[in-house]
Formats: sequence, C-alpha cells, structure tokens
Amino acid sequence: VRGVREGSASLGVCWDAADLSGLSTIAYRSDELTVAVHASHPLAAHQHIAFAQTLDFEQVVLPVNSAVNLLLARAAAAVGKRVQHRVVVTGFDAALRAVLANLALAVVPLEVVSPYRNHPALRFIRLDETWAQRRFAICYRREEDLSAAARLLRDFLADRAAL
Repeated sequence: VRGVREGSASLGVCWDAADLSGLSTIAYRSDELTVAVHASHPLAAHQHIAFAQTLDFEQVVLPVNSAVNLLLARAAAAVGKRVQHRVVVTGFDAALRAVLANLALAVVPLEVVSPYRNHPALRFIRLDETWAQRRFAICYRREEDLSAAARLLRDFLADRAAL
C-alpha cells in the first residue's frame, strides 16, 4: 500500500484490512486461515478451534515481519499470550512440510493446503476467529495514473477475482 501511495508501485494486492483510504480499490479474492496439525497432535480431533487454543503448542511461523506472523502475534497478545516459535520458514509449503514432519502446528491459508488435503498424516482445523476470514483488494491511486500495462494487469486480475 505504501508503494502505491508513494508511486513506486502502480498496483497493489493486499488485505482489505489495510488503510486503503484515498486509493481506488477493486475486491479481489478471499481466503481463510486454518490450523494445520500432524494427525498425532493433541488438537487433531477438533473440527474448529479458537486461536487461543493453539498457543499452548509450538508453531511453525513465517519470518517475523510477514503479514501473517504479525497478525498472529497481535491475536496472541490480545489474549495475553505469545506464539511459541519452533521453526521459522520462508513460505507456506515449507510450513506444511514441517507440520508433516510433526515439528509443530502451523496457521496457513486454506488455499495452499490443496496438495496436502488428503494426506493421512495431516489434519486441518477451522479457526473460529473473524480475522481468519481474509479479503483481498487490488488498489491503485487513480485510473489516470495507470500505464496501459498496469491497466491490463488490473483488468486481468479483476476478471479472475472469482476464480
């Protein structure tokens, strides 16, 4: 969002929870954060849980300044706890592989679990949190500020928003 505001980026795709005031926006996609656990994990039998229930267990996390990590840290602080970092990984696929190795649990977008959905050693648990439902937006300053290429990209993304 800062890059779009400052003009170093023509377009941005971000959570709509960001301050998008003064920018043009188009609804893009939505996803849901879910808890991935090994089938032998104490939480594996749950169909849905509150995030606070995960905080007694070690977690696989993304780098400290990642948007998801910041969101989880704030949610933990809101209940007077901290996320127990066991492993820091660079992406969600690595997080799921760490869960598969039974190193810890991970909070990941439901959209990335597809390749692992039917793996017998993994369970995915819905989070009973409003913040776990994420909506994304395409943002840009003004129509007249967009180059032809940026306009084409925006329209391409907007056309595929529901896919």
